[in-house]
Parts: sequence; structure tokens; C-alpha cells
Amino acid sequence: MQTLSMPKRLSSFDVFSQSNFKTKIFSFLTEQKLQPSYDEYLALNNALQSGDPAMDTLLHWIMQNPKQHRQYFETALYQGTSKLPYEIAEISTFFESVEQKPAWYDAQKINQALQFTHRLGINNGFVLRDLSLMAGYMFPGFNQPLVLTGALKKQAGTRLAETTKWWVDITEKDGFERFNKGFTSTIYVRFIHSLVRYHLQKSEKWDTDMWGLPINQYDQAMTNIAFSAVVLLGIRALGIFPSRQDAGSFLHFWKYTGWLMGIDERWLIDKESEALKLIYWMQFAHPQSDESSICLGSSLSKEPFERQYKYLRPLQQKLAYRQHLEITQFFIGRQRMKSLGLQPQSASWFAYYLFAKNLFLYQGAKKFKRLDDFLLKNGREIQKMGLALYKEQGTYLASMHS
Repeated sequence: MQTLSMPKRLSSFDVFSQSNFKTKIFSFLTEQKLQPSYDEYLALNNALQSGDPAMDTLLHWIMQNPKQHRQYFETALYQGTSKLPYEIAEISTFFESVEQKPAWYDAQKINQALQFTHRLGINNGFVLRDLSLMAGYMFPGFNQPLVLTGALKKQAGTRLAETTKWWVDITEKDGFERFNKGFTSTIYVRFIHSLVRYHLQKSEKWDTDMWGLPINQYDQAMTNIAFSAVVLLGIRALGIFPSRQDAGSFLHFWKYTGWLMGIDERWLIDKESEALKLIYWMQFAHPQSDESSICLGSSLSKEPFERQYKYLRPLQQKLAYRQHLEITQFFIGRQRMKSLGLQPQSASWFAYYLFAKNLFLYQGAKKFKRLDDFLLKNGREIQKMGLALYKEQGTYLASMHS
């Protein structure tokens, strides 16, 4: 009998498949069994050891002559394959695969998702920063590439600016059209992921037996869910209750984003219940929080002190620092705050304020079109203002993706 190759981070199937009162209740509410079948368990194990075949193949070719071949790749990305000096099969094959949208792609849902996203305004950012990112840091498997590539030495503001720049690019109208920034930024990030995977696999510091493959399929899928289904959970907690149509369109947008990023369709979701099942699996695919969790969590908590506010900067920095801590505590609780090295707050007052404010505004917008139009216009303006708080980082990122 062949021995199953399995990274140590993954619990055994016996542990994974155990049921208790909580899982039974959750299974009933989501109308599915949370514990994986053995086939699903094998698929998860394989995902932890799988990368991005299409981009990894192209990268292997690029690394045969890094300087020139990377230049060819970037020419094809930003100007098109017709601008190459001659036809290059490796590049043509890759771009033919990403330029052809999948059969399930729905342009109407994409546009609806953009309207919904813009209307969320700053709330989307609060959830991504104070829930998705902070909670993600509690799972060390996500943190290892940051640790070993030296990204921990970057200021948190720089890391946040990088993510925000990409997010703004893809949430622009027609952002995913072939030569627009949403498309090119996503493919560029996909290339960087493959490059990091290539170098870490060759590094003696990377523990394959423990972590599987760097930036693997499952970890990428869970990152995508952090931007999609987790945001839907978070905004409801902050008093915004999307319609079924808005929620479905939002998930569709991120399904396509994940597809373009190189995530296998098996790990892309159409329903929130599918996301909840994969989120449940995380506790069995990651060890407990460690020093990397504390380092990243603490660093992100202090990020407001890097912001370049125009007026009353020290005061605004201190206020933002406390507000974000209160929102984080509201989402993950005092005990998990400690696992991230964060100082528990007396109460989550700012989160309570946001809930009351959002409930009033967004419920009102369902009845008054002028209020809805205001939320849509003002919301997007606030989202774009985010990068202005990181002037130097924003300038660098803008030039990097042009």
C-alpha cells in the first residue's frame, strides 16, 4: 500500500472527520457536512502541495534567461504578444489561456459587484484590514512566505499599500479588460507568487515537509475567500445587509478574480456555504498561532502611525490606531487579540458606532435613491483616498503597474 505524502501541517483524516455538537449545528444551518469525505481530504492534501501550473511553466522558461525573458513577459503583459520581436510559444500559450474568459463568466454580475463594492465605502477596507488580514495572521501557513522573503521587514503601511493598490485596480469599472490595470495587476501579482514559489522551493530555509508548497492552491483559495465571503460576513456584523443578488454577484466577481490569479476552479466558490466549509477546514490545515502571528499582527496594528494625514497628524494617527484595535476585537474577540500580540480594548465602541451608522444609512438607501446615489459616489471616493495616506508607497506602486 502506497504511503500518502502529507505535509505535517495537515491533521490526520481521523482527527479531521471527528464530529461534535458544534459541527452538527453548523452542518444543519449550512445544509452540508462540514467534515470532508476521504476524497475531499485527498484533494485538500494535494492542494497544499500544488502551485500554479500555467504560470509556473512560464516562469521556468523565464528563469532560463531571467533578464531578457522577463522583459518579453512584461512586454506581452502590458502591450500584447503582437509587440514581441518574434512569436514565443511559452508566452503565447499562457496569455491565450487568461485572455479567454471562462464559460461561466457573467459580465452583468461583475458590474453589479462593482456597484455593490463601491457602495460599501470604507466598510470594505475595515473588514479586509481588521478581520481578513488580522485573522489570517493567526494561521502560520500564510505567514511563512512573508517570513522567509523578508517581507516582515517592510513597514506594514507598504504591505497594506501594495494590497490596496491591487484592490483598487481590480475594482475599477472595466478593470479586468485586457490592458486595464485590474487585469495587468492581477497577472503581475500571479507572476510574483510564482517567482516567490520558485525561489523558496530552492531555499534550504523552506520546510516542505511541514508546509507543503509555498503559496499553494489551498492557501491562495483561502486568501481569495478572505476578500469575498469573509467580507460579506464582516459587513453584516457592521450593519450592512446585502441582498441575495448583491451577495451572489460579489462572490462571482471574486470567483473570476481567483481564476485569473491561477486558483483551480475546484477551490473557487459560488455560495457562502461553500466558503464556510473551507474556512472550517483551516483549523486542521494550520498549526496554532506563533511568533510570526504576533510579529505581523503587532506590525499591522501600528500601521496608522505611518499614515500621512494632512491635518492634526499625531492626533489622527492615535485615533485610527485605537479605532482599528476596537474593530479587530469586535470581530475576533479579546482572546484572539492576545494571540496576535494586540492589547485588548475596554470595549469595541467604534464598531458599535459603525453598526448603528451603517444600519441607518444602508437601510435608508433601500428606500431613498438620492441616499443610495450618495453612498455609491462618496463610497468610491473614500476607497480611492486610502492610497493617498501612503504617498511614497503609492507612487512606487503606480509606476510598477504601468
